Amino acid sequence: MLTMITVPYLNTGLPGFLTQHAVEIHVKKHHQAYIDNANKLLNGSDYEGKPITQIIQESSGALFNNVAQHYNHCFFWNCLSAKIQQIPMDLEEFFTNNFKSYDNFKAEFINKASTLFGSGWCYLYKDTKTGEFKIDQFTNANNPVKDGNIPILTVDTWEHSWYIDYENRKAEYFNKFFEHINWKFVLENYNTATGRVQKEKNLPKVEPKIKRHPQNK
Repeated sequence: MLTMITVPYLNTGLPGFLTQHAVEIHVKKHHQAYIDNANKLLNGSDYEGKPITQIIQESSGALFNNVAQHYNHCFFWNCLSAKIQQIPMDLEEFFTNNFKSYDNFKAEFINKASTLFGSGWCYLYKDTKTGEFKIDQFTNANNPVKDGNIPILTVDTWEHSWYIDYENRKAEYFNKFFEHINWKFVLENYNTATGRVQKEKNLPKVEPKIKRHPQNK
């Protein structure tokens, strides 16, 4: 069964970014609904007890939508931090080598996120076929895992993620997001993508012993 991960700021919100009310609605209403729907669909199916990445890569329709949304939300919660963190030097170097600078990366990421029409996600990820690091828009429940790629950072662009606190000020939501990124988690994902480390993370599980990072099956 899919279960909700621990969201450390559920009862406090992310001051300066998301109120406690907004976080609680997002986690307990929207995210929980995806979990409940997914478990109903998984029960008795061929995918029951399978690794979440396998389900995402092989399934379609309602099952894919709900399982992928569970994964996306878990990844998003891990990307956020209540405390402002300094960008690690390894990531500073990564941004310079791949996007000319951190500021260029931030501008490109925000542009991709804010120009996605409708609902979806913006991800920084490694394309496992080309070895390139990319920023792309993913509509609805789609994500890099679907094609076997490695996610590094994401932001939720669905309206329910920002409208409670920001109303029509969507651009402000994306800018504030960058002030509350969990760079430690991003660095772990980057290290995994480059083969430096393999670590377990607070990501969704479909069975008790499944490791938490999508690449650690």
